[in-house]
Amino acid sequence: MMQTFTDLAERTHVLWLQRLSLASSDYITLSQLQQHDYRLLQSVRLCQRYLDSRDPELPPWLRVLLDNSAAKLDTLLSLPMPLSAQALLAAIWLALQQQPTAHYVQQYHRADQSQLLCLLANKAVAANMYQTMQALDLRSAVQLAGHCGLTEQRAVLQRLADAQQQSAAIQAELQYSLYLLGQKSDEVYLVQQLQHAECLTPRQLQLLLLAAPAKRKVQIVNALGQTDISLAINAMGFSGQSKFLPLLLDLARQPAHQAAAHSALITMLGSLTADIVQREPQAAGMPIPVSEQHLVAGRAVTDLNLAETWTNGNQYQRFAAAALLGIKATGISAGGAE
Repeated sequence: MMQTFTDLAERTHVLWLQRLSLASSDYITLSQLQQHDYRLLQSVRLCQRYLDSRDPELPPWLRVLLDNSAAKLDTLLSLPMPLSAQALLAAIWLALQQQPTAHYVQQYHRADQSQLLCLLANKAVAANMYQTMQALDLRSAVQLAGHCGLTEQRAVLQRLADAQQQSAAIQAELQYSLYLLGQKSDEVYLVQQLQHAECLTPRQLQLLLLAAPAKRKVQIVNALGQTDISLAINAMGFSGQSKFLPLLLDLARQPAHQAAAHSALITMLGSLTADIVQREPQAAGMPIPVSEQHLVAGRAVTDLNLAETWTNGNQYQRFAAAALLGIKATGISAGGAE
């Protein structure tokens, strides 16, 4: 029986490690992710029933769940793990206890807690915590306002941007968040501003690529190609521009760039077509014609296609679909027009 309990902890830890990598997989869909989440949650529930949190052999993440320390925001942040893992741990605890994210917001009192809460927050939670976060951690507050669509804070952000008294990073984040809140801007300029301030994230780049008109997509990719080839490859995939296919196929044959280019091809073409054009580029005859049309998962951007991609795509494709639907609904960009 003791061996069975040991196996239970080991199996649960394997599920945990798998979950940390699944979201970034080019081949995992939403339903597969949900199935894995269910297995992980059920396995943790069995651990709660049969294992002792005082067991020194338990993984640290599992130990804090079993002794309920994960209820405390400080405990989550004290574990030596990446922010994404802390967010997963928080999500598991909330699911186990059937608590809303507001449970952690009520404990928020330090700037170093801001980034985790930014990951967990929905719009209602973000609105409730914005003022406190602004006083404790301005940069996180600016990010929170933009990503959660807090349009009521737009005037505040505009005043901060106009004052020109912030660091280069915060000033760049202000311009990006104002863009998300509806302020018209040049996506090429925003990418360059964020990159010069050394705070450009792949997610910011991806959204700006999705929103930019076709000509600006090309300008962004060309500019990144001079400074950061990895970001440039990522940008090609999210640009949706089939004109980049020959270059991506060439990069996919280079060991240093193979994984990134393969992922970019899947984002644009879907996994099946991406695999075919890499394995048999001549036989496949380049089934996607070179055009200005934006492609996600091998399909043209229409509401129907985006809805299907949101349901059945991998996490990168689903982000692209959700972002494009959001962009259309909010009018962030002029789309394909210059």
